[in-house]
Amino acid sequence: MFRKEIGKSVVEVSHKRIDKPRKSVYFNHIHNHCELLLFLSGEADYNIDGQVYKPKPYDLLFIPAATYHYLIPTDSCPYENYVIGIDPSEISVQYETLFSPPLMINIKEDAEFKGFFTRLDVYAERYSKEDFDICAKALVLELVTYCAYRKHEMRSVHSGSLAHVEEMIAYISAHLEEKLDADRIARHFLLSRSYVQNLFSQNMHIGLKKYITQKKIYAAHADLLRGLSPNVVCEKYRFGDYSQFYRTYKKTFGISPREIK
Repeated sequence: MFRKEIGKSVVEVSHKRIDKPRKSVYFNHIHNHCELLLFLSGEADYNIDGQVYKPKPYDLLFIPAATYHYLIPTDSCPYENYVIGIDPSEISVQYETLFSPPLMINIKEDAEFKGFFTRLDVYAERYSKEDFDICAKALVLELVTYCAYRKHEMRSVHSGSLAHVEEMIAYISAHLEEKLDADRIARHFLLSRSYVQNLFSQNMHIGLKKYITQKKIYAAHADLLRGLSPNVVCEKYRFGDYSQFYRTYKKTFGISPREIK
């Protein structure tokens, strides 16, 4: 078992086993990098922006960047997985192919696929931190290229969805550049405001208002990385005023919007 933080391109590589998983350990989170998650053992559901996946041994999940996701152990039996975090800009060509929309495939019968992950164990055991970083980064980029090459042979494992929640999330994603709140979403789906708020928070483990703000700020961050000015981005995503945008951005990323360059 290991967990290594490598750098900006390959953010993290880990192989972990939790003997007695607790629901409180796996909190709802969002981040800039995308993830490859290989599920090895346990009983759990995985929520990726309203899509609920029920992984089986050797299911490989492709989790896009800037999406809320969390694991819910459904049993106390040991849970084990590999997680690889990657900066999407490092795999820009393969990213659209593999991570949009989220994908889950099973590689149990594919020795070549599984070999990429077992080699990480060998590297972690034998190599120094510096050598591991070099070898793991090369291996991860090779793995992503291999996944894209094999994409036409992959069959996505069926996932379920949460009633109304998936539709709300799709609506939010399609209207990030507009003013969004619980009232507007409730009107669109012909539901009450309180029902929309309660349903969303119960299933996504985050308040609707906070979710919308975070999705907007991550979209704004992506535009800043592409060279748009902070003032333009603030207006584009309807943050109201620049001071609100500034505070939200700095709280999320630890730097001001103008420091991104």
